[in-house]
Amino acid sequence: MYYSSSLKSKMAYVNDSDEEQEEEEDMLLACILVSEYLEEKEERAKFYVRERIVWEHHIAELTKEGDEAFQRLYRMDYSAFMKLCSIIQPQVQVNEEMSRRRTGKDPVSVEMMLHCLLHYLAGGSYLDLKISTGISRAAFYHYIYKCMDAIMDSTELAYKFPETAQELNEAAQGFEALSSHGAIKGCVACLDGYLLQIKVPAKSETGNVKAYFSGHYQTYGINVQAACDHKCRFVYAALAAPGGANDIAAYRKIDFSKMVQNLPIRKFVIGDNAYMCTETLLTPFSGKEKKDPEKDAFNFYLSQLRINSYESISLCLTVI
Repeated sequence: MYYSSSLKSKMAYVNDSDEEQEEEEDMLLACILVSEYLEEKEERAKFYVRERIVWEHHIAELTKEGDEAFQRLYRMDYSAFMKLCSIIQPQVQVNEEMSRRRTGKDPVSVEMMLHCLLHYLAGGSYLDLKISTGISRAAFYHYIYKCMDAIMDSTELAYKFPETAQELNEAAQGFEALSSHGAIKGCVACLDGYLLQIKVPAKSETGNVKAYFSGHYQTYGINVQAACDHKCRFVYAALAAPGGANDIAAYRKIDFSKMVQNLPIRKFVIGDNAYMCTETLLTPFSGKEKKDPEKDAFNFYLSQLRINSYESISLCLTVI
């Protein structure tokens, strides 16, 4: 097609103008994007820095409040707390150099992690703890689960039911020392059941939802069987059965029942009337039998050991 020279020059001018306009628009768009990026980067730099309590100062403040302040706050004395820290330290300790490089401040100490765990298990809210300890929500849960795993994996803290002759004799002597006039000889542990309350399980989680409903407590739960020694330390604990099962049915499902059956002569575990009395599992006399003076006396001495131990089991399982 033929174009005049004047028309050609006009077309060239129009094309040049369009290209210049496109370049200007591209430059303007680039400036806008750079400006937005710099504003966003500046906003990201304005993060909130949480203040973290200094453990040494925290202990000093507790000391000022009295000798029992630490015990009441953590439900254990300071020496037991530090011993627990030393046990879990190899598994939970953070690499200090890497932590300072990543966060720009000192890493969370083992004491602070255990501080979070104990308060959380006692019913404390992570909202309060994450502010006082200066850690994020994600870090808070990471640390408490890390501590729990370390405690559960520790062989030093594992439940240990007495097995050897020496261990059985030491356990029996401990209970005998607690019994008035040493009346109960041969007891090596106290046994009891506990209903651990849970949310109503879904049908997809269990084949029988009603089995978890306890008619006695009118709630859903899991039957926990636990035993402790004369110092109220757990020697056995297990999630035994759905909450609808009674203690004797739950007891028969766990390995502990076999361990009790295999106890040597004159060594036994004591329980309440929810269990069946055997040579190795003693329970109080009930009904007309308890009116007999000798049997009533037996019930009295047996209850001495049961009451203290059962209170400890109930308290500890409630906290857990």
